[in-house]
Amino acid sequence: MWASQAEAAREQERRLRELLRIAVSAPYWRRVIEQAGVAPEQFTLSDLTRLPFLTKDLLREKEQEMRVPAARGVYANYSGGSTGVPIRFYQDLDYKVHMSVSTRLCNEMAGAFPGARLAKLWGAPQDKRQIESPWGRAKLWLLNHRYLDSFDMGPEQMQRFHFELEEFQPDLMQAYASSIHLLALHLRRRGIRPVYPRVAIISAAERLTPRMREEIEAVFPVPVFNRYGSREVSAMAAECDRHAGLHVTWAGHIVETIDPATSEPVRGRPGELVITVLHNHAMPFIRYRIGDVGLIEDAPCACGRSSPRLLDVLGRTSDNFLMPDGRIVHGEYFTHLFYGRPEVRQFQFVQNSVEDYELHLVPGDGYNGELGRSLESEIRSLIGFAARLRIMIREEIPKTASGKYRFTISRVKVRELVGTE
Repeated sequence: MWASQAEAAREQERRLRELLRIAVSAPYWRRVIEQAGVAPEQFTLSDLTRLPFLTKDLLREKEQEMRVPAARGVYANYSGGSTGVPIRFYQDLDYKVHMSVSTRLCNEMAGAFPGARLAKLWGAPQDKRQIESPWGRAKLWLLNHRYLDSFDMGPEQMQRFHFELEEFQPDLMQAYASSIHLLALHLRRRGIRPVYPRVAIISAAERLTPRMREEIEAVFPVPVFNRYGSREVSAMAAECDRHAGLHVTWAGHIVETIDPATSEPVRGRPGELVITVLHNHAMPFIRYRIGDVGLIEDAPCACGRSSPRLLDVLGRTSDNFLMPDGRIVHGEYFTHLFYGRPEVRQFQFVQNSVEDYELHLVPGDGYNGELGRSLESEIRSLIGFAARLRIMIREEIPKTASGKYRFTISRVKVRELVGTE
């Protein structure tokens, strides 16, 4: 039996009060909450708008002032974000536990069950380092999981992925939207109709367009279940079997939509997403402007769940890059180069051709030539030394017509060059 909207609201309010009670021990949040004029134990959901928005710039500028001193099991995490602004933040044991629960709930909506075989077509370097360690390999074996590196996808590698998946026969596949789409195009081109996975495909980390969904489901024997989240907020919305929007995991997240120009609340039309994470007690994320635009539906789903649904999330598109040696690299690779590098305020990586690249940087405090050379060395390890690479220092990086930054841009038509049409 699922909670009603009234029951969910009462529980969210209780958890919000607990979060604010903990947050006041951080200097930044103590000032913000005092200025709101409402004590944490008296806070209601309607009082949330009394608090200012949390932005990526604030996270960078007030990082230490936002940390809760007594948090348990604290660890640093990083995100390039959909806007190309790299940030560092902190999470704790409470967050990790609730993140696992939220992920499990999202998996269950896609048909997952205890012991299900899971293959991940993923590419985060920090995840890869953990996975390839002795403990990581043992954990994969114990959980019945497999990991395929989506940062290295050319025709030969995708064929190897197919053979591995054919042997493993996963119940579920979880992948970047563009990566599973690319694999589907590769298989379609070769007339291959896989019999895996057996239950579902989970698409995450990027916007899944209707065309991508159609082309993926035309190749694989199971439906695609879309998901939304980020490193800052975890898996916070996912599709059920009705595929009528993404259910927000209300026990861990409060989602608002605002007009990006006026900051006024909006409903019934797309607005900028503002997210409060209820279980990060190391560095609270309260009214966080994540940088994405979405459309919220409050009416209950036909499945019976009463949680709000994200009908669409606009943005968060990462291009794939064709390398001179034929590999296809997901655009997220370049985002991860900037994790833990506060000396770079903003970046954009552009591929003009297979042999021509640009890296646009907006430097922050501490940026120097040594860091520039280090970035060039890391990029050249991928693109090779024969390719042309220009590093350009900028005062700002222009937004697109939609008002967002694109942190990776490839002008190479990967589908045509690898023969997937």
